Amino acid sequence: SQTLTGTVSTIKFFLSEAFLGQHFEAVELEASEPEPGDLFLFRLLTPMGRWCGAHVGVYCGHGEIIHFEGKIPSSRGPSPILGSWEGVVCKQGQRQLLRSRPLWRVLRKRSGVDHLGLQRRVREAMDADAPAYHPTRYNCVHFALRLLDPDRSPGLVMTDLELTME
Repeated sequence: SQTLTGTVSTIKFFLSEAFLGQHFEAVELEASEPEPGDLFLFRLLTPMGRWCGAHVGVYCGHGEIIHFEGKIPSSRGPSPILGSWEGVVCKQGQRQLLRSRPLWRVLRKRSGVDHLGLQRRVREAMDADAPAYHPTRYNCVHFALRLLDPDRSPGLVMTDLELTME
């Protein structure tokens, strides 16, 4: 199902060093400037300060990062944890994001990024109605990977990997 594929692709992206090592390399920002297409992974923390995941954004150049998140419904009553929410696409300054969210790592796609294509896709994402956000079917990971490589579905990119935790 789409939910299972989305969940597996998200888990594999974050937890499979084999996938990350094959497709991305870690970048130390102290040694170099970010490049358009670099993925910024920010730690998500519980209210008690425990790591519970990551939020992903794509560096656009000019000190800006585009990212996608869900707007939690403000309606009273229980909100569905695994339901769809209104999606929000936004571009923020790199410094602002680094001040407001703890950076986990920066990744650069080994095969490179088509900078003009990325610019076009970023503009399209900013101008279009945002898709619905779903924690497992379409989240910040899916959004970021589609910006980098729109011809490949994130689920297809990652479903051939065995997820192992050692």
